[in-house]
Amino acid sequence: MTQSHTLKKVDDDLYVRGAQNMHYVHKRIPVALSLAYPPKKTHITLSLHTSDRAQAMQKLPNLLAKIEAEFEQMRYQIDLSRANQAPVRVTRLSATQRKGVLDFWARQIMLADDKLREPVPLQLGRVRSQRPGSAVDEAGLDDDEFDELQTELTTQRETFGKMLARGQVLTFAATLLEFMYLCGIHYVPAVEELQEASREFLAKLVKVLDWRLQRMGGLVVVTDEVAPDVVHPLYLVAPERAPKALHIATWDLVFENWRDFVKNRPETTTIANNTAWRDLRRFAGMNGAKSPSDVTPELMKEFVEDMVRRIGVNTLNDRLEMVRKIYRKAVRDGLLKVNPAENTDGKQLSNAERRKQTKKRQPFSRSDLERVFSSQVYREHRRSEGQSGEATYWIPVIMYFTGARPEEVAGLALADLQKDENGRWFFDILDRYCDEDAELFDEDPIPLTHMRTLKNAASRRRIPVSQELIDLGLLRYVDYVRQSGATVFFPTLRPDRVGKLSGAFVKVFSRIKRDELGIRDSRKVLYSFRHLMKDLLEAAEVPSKVLRRILGHTTGDGGTTDGYGSDLGFEIIAKHFETVRFPAIPALPWEPGRGLLRFPKGQSIEPASEA
Repeated sequence: MTQSHTLKKVDDDLYVRGAQNMHYVHKRIPVALSLAYPPKKTHITLSLHTSDRAQAMQKLPNLLAKIEAEFEQMRYQIDLSRANQAPVRVTRLSATQRKGVLDFWARQIMLADDKLREPVPLQLGRVRSQRPGSAVDEAGLDDDEFDELQTELTTQRETFGKMLARGQVLTFAATLLEFMYLCGIHYVPAVEELQEASREFLAKLVKVLDWRLQRMGGLVVVTDEVAPDVVHPLYLVAPERAPKALHIATWDLVFENWRDFVKNRPETTTIANNTAWRDLRRFAGMNGAKSPSDVTPELMKEFVEDMVRRIGVNTLNDRLEMVRKIYRKAVRDGLLKVNPAENTDGKQLSNAERRKQTKKRQPFSRSDLERVFSSQVYREHRRSEGQSGEATYWIPVIMYFTGARPEEVAGLALADLQKDENGRWFFDILDRYCDEDAELFDEDPIPLTHMRTLKNAASRRRIPVSQELIDLGLLRYVDYVRQSGATVFFPTLRPDRVGKLSGAFVKVFSRIKRDELGIRDSRKVLYSFRHLMKDLLEAAEVPSKVLRRILGHTTGDGGTTDGYGSDLGFEIIAKHFETVRFPAIPALPWEPGRGLLRFPKGQSIEPASEA
């Protein structure tokens, strides 16, 4: 029987247990903080060390205050851990800011090294020697572990030290950028600054290796002395995005903030959204979430399952979208830090039901391709007058020859175009799931692997670069962008209000398709290039496993094969990709834009996003 079952409540948060009626604090852990505690732990239970009720009541406030302080610290840590879900894009950092980031990194490494050498409790660790009365094992590392770590650190220090001396620093840029991404900072500096930041990072890395090697030699190296506590990088780079002192936005305040944003909002719209909001409030309260900030993505998923039992699929999805928009407005206005509903999936029709319906998206036909790639973009080198710039030319072309998603192409970095050991070019693609993928593969539910945004082994794939892309001037374009000092393919693109880099160009392409080319079939959209690639892969009889890896979907064989093409290998992917036959397109090789797009109606092609 668990402890909670043996406690008897005598007052709010005050319980007694046992024959002596010893008093305890028994405080429920807020649902929003549950992930910060061990599984199945639902309460904080602490003894007041007295069986006297009056003494217990005197001690209770102080102990409750300590628990609330612990909860506040957990909220802070969770907020920091969520920073990478909406990283702030930064193109330039001062020397002081870069130093702060590296000092923070160094401290994390040294704290991890401390943990590695911590004595191990006897009941958990290996018992080799024990002093009378000792409660811990005398060493955190056994002989083999010590020798292995010594060799590893010595080898790294020698190798990295030589690289620093030779100025071979850009090799470490990816590690630095990924660490900053984890801290909630999307760092995209000019080449010169990236090189300097990489040099500083490598120098700090060598210094940390020196400290760890000194420990291996028996010297006392205190982490708080060599790597003192520093503020999280977000406070240095984007303090407005860093966690602040908790202030609770009430349910009513958050809803009124959304309601009052639009003057004279139709009463029917207000009532419908209020119904959805009150439904969430009811469910959240039943699960211990007292305010909108206590609602977690996990609780949102449970809310969806609760709605499944009560209302139809269409109504469920409508209510979820209403909740999502109310949260989104609160986050934009600083009332809340995160939107727990942002990535919550609704429900879909079953495969059998969906197959009975006509697909919303259709691949481009050969005649469609002729028209698209004969447009003024590809024959006259005209470009959008807005932010899309050279993306106007390249996003459709790259999508056609790779099958990548719009957001994946829009977010390409120059470093993502790479060569393998055999001299073959490929794109190192970061998987970015799109709702329309459900239609592409008729999958229900959507694999969770495609909800990732961090560039790690299980969210990346390599797509070969076809000769047609090279012939169209891809390498010339990369040189052109690199000479400007940019590090990304499309430096003029900016995230829209929902964080998508491709948002502006999607509007441009829709306008070209409709007003210039006269393609008015609503099923023919930018995403149709992806449907077309699937058809071309199937026509080439590419195995399903390879097809799915090229298009960025799980193979169904689990984490190993679904991660970075793992056991498939790039050789296999490239071999099958070479069998694909792309219909020829009339696009002229790329040249920098030399004119603006022209449309009969003369309307703006990049209308301002809604607030």
